[in-house]
Amino acid sequence: MRYRMLDVRIWCDKKFRSLTPLKPSGQALFLYLLTNPHTTSIPGLYRAGAGAMAEELAWSLVGFQRALKEVIAQGLVKADLKARVIFIPNAIKYNKPQSPNVVRSWAVHWDEIPECGLKNEAYYRFESFIKGLGKAFALAFSETLRQCDIKDSKQVSTKACFNQEQEQEQEQEQEQEQEEKEEKPFHQENPVNLVTQQRFAAKSECVGVIPLEGNAIYQVTAKEFCEWQGVYSEIDVLSELHKLRNWNLANPNKRKQRPHILRHIHTWLTKAQQQKLQLPASRHAFSMTFDHNLQIAKKWLDPSALSDQQAHKNNDLLVVKGKNVYDDS
Repeated sequence: MRYRMLDVRIWCDKKFRSLTPLKPSGQALFLYLLTNPHTTSIPGLYRAGAGAMAEELAWSLVGFQRALKEVIAQGLVKADLKARVIFIPNAIKYNKPQSPNVVRSWAVHWDEIPECGLKNEAYYRFESFIKGLGKAFALAFSETLRQCDIKDSKQVSTKACFNQEQEQEQEQEQEQEQEEKEEKPFHQENPVNLVTQQRFAAKSECVGVIPLEGNAIYQVTAKEFCEWQGVYSEIDVLSELHKLRNWNLANPNKRKQRPHILRHIHTWLTKAQQQKLQLPASRHAFSMTFDHNLQIAKKWLDPSALSDQQAHKNNDLLVVKGKNVYDDS
């Protein structure tokens, strides 16, 4: 077997976090579940909630759940989302304890795992594997983990785990239906109609997110959207926010910090409205500057044209008592 050492703190490293983020997928999630900072000295068993892990990966909860279903379907991972327990059954095969003392060190982390059917299943899995390592390991295991409140009946454990899996599937289906409604970061409906609908909704309701620096997000509330749609009435604010979100996803190195995100949003919306109204962003538009520079260049390249133009001006102007007037003759 060939192995490589990996420090779980890589997920907290600034340079690593500045790289293009992982997209929701089964492979990406499995690698994360194997190496994330929630892991402990107990191989493949730890406590972590779906919401926390999804936020760390900068994924939507729906995307996280879909990836989790993939790895569960392959038998790579088992999860009790209600108890917030993650178990990777085969992790013990590739992370064998080096000594009985390592097994004894599991006691601290074992007590931190919420009691549930999945914890019982992990217990019996570890017990069967540790016995194969020798009497010293089996003794250390029995002295350490049998002190915890573990039911002796495997049948009860299996039944409890099966019932919890059914409950989890039902909860995940309900959550997925709810999240699918919020999955689209910004609705593509008529802004005027949507504003009216949002005014009757909770003002704190999130209608979309903008990625921030460090894989954080800024949630756009219904109240903010209503205010912005009133200010930028000539454009579809939701459509522009959708474009802004995609721009930030495509340019992770240019994302703003939280204190600067509102300025970023208003700058984007202002520019969009100016383009809609066909107003120049400044008095020095490109077309005027280009034409002006072209005329100057022609004069320098053709001195005769400049002298003819000056002579023509002199013929058209008369100096009378210190004042310039046009010659009407």
